[in-house]
Amino acid sequence: MNTSKWMNLRTRFRHILFAVIGLLVLVIAATVGFMSFENIKLFDAFYLTIISLMTVGYGDLVPETDAGKRFALIIIPLGVAVVTYAMGAVASYFIEHQLSVKVWNKRMEHAIKNLEDHIIVCGLGRVGQQVYEQLKEEDISAVYIHDSEEEMLQYLEKGTLQIVGNALHENVLLDANIKHAKGLIAAMSSDSDNVFITIKAKALNEKIEVVSRAESKGSEDVLLRAGASRVVNPSTIGGRELVSSVLHPEGTNLVNLLIHTKEKKQSLEEVTLGESCDFVGMTIEEAAIRKEMSVTILGIRRGEDLISNPGADEELKKQDVLIIYGDQQASEAFKKKCEG
Repeated sequence: MNTSKWMNLRTRFRHILFAVIGLLVLVIAATVGFMSFENIKLFDAFYLTIISLMTVGYGDLVPETDAGKRFALIIIPLGVAVVTYAMGAVASYFIEHQLSVKVWNKRMEHAIKNLEDHIIVCGLGRVGQQVYEQLKEEDISAVYIHDSEEEMLQYLEKGTLQIVGNALHENVLLDANIKHAKGLIAAMSSDSDNVFITIKAKALNEKIEVVSRAESKGSEDVLLRAGASRVVNPSTIGGRELVSSVLHPEGTNLVNLLIHTKEKKQSLEEVTLGESCDFVGMTIEEAAIRKEMSVTILGIRRGEDLISNPGADEELKKQDVLIIYGDQQASEAFKKKCEG
């Protein structure tokens, strides 16, 4: 929260606090005064105070003494002023809050409409929350869709682009600007919901990359046939990592360090070789990428094939997707040089 918003919030609460304190002081003073001047019981004095301050005037209980009447002439206008101020302060707070929400929603809608190459995340359960943390860490533009506003407020930082709604509905996906999105992550807890979202997403944007969560092994093939580029089963991945952690602890630690480290000095990147890339047509040895660019090629995706740990004599071709690891600045420089 920025300083100006914090100051405005403090000011509004200060007005409400002053109004409440002033009203309590006036009620206590008036009650004591009526007890003294009218010689009546505490409850009757309190009752007379309330109907006087609220200017109700039922007529069933009125000041009888001259002193009590003069006291009422002072209390009533003071009460009207304090009550009006209190009601105004409270009303102002709620009205400004509603206006603030409407203004933010308009700004968010405008920001989403102007997004390009963003990620749409459907679902904010335990998997969706991990997706959010990773995308936030990577500083990736994303829009989150979830059907519970309360849960979104709980898990997402203020300012995060979000839509409260059901991702199964076409209009909600359109509101997330799916036609200009680069990818969609279907992280719903139901496999059938993820299948439906995948079909809808590919119908609205045939070029979008859809990665889906799957809870049952039988759903993986269905999701792939529905158009998902990749299907991730959290249970399967978790089981494999548990076994690997026992059998190959150091290797597992290294992989986790490469992929999940929060230190941004090193990074694992995918780079697609464009037509203007100087390395196209060269072997890895001729390109001397590790020596000249300070990055290591871990693998090459060529069409449907994955070449892991490619040899020095492997020729680099246009549209090869290189999986590289190295210093973040070096990796960014390599991407700029090769993607085009």
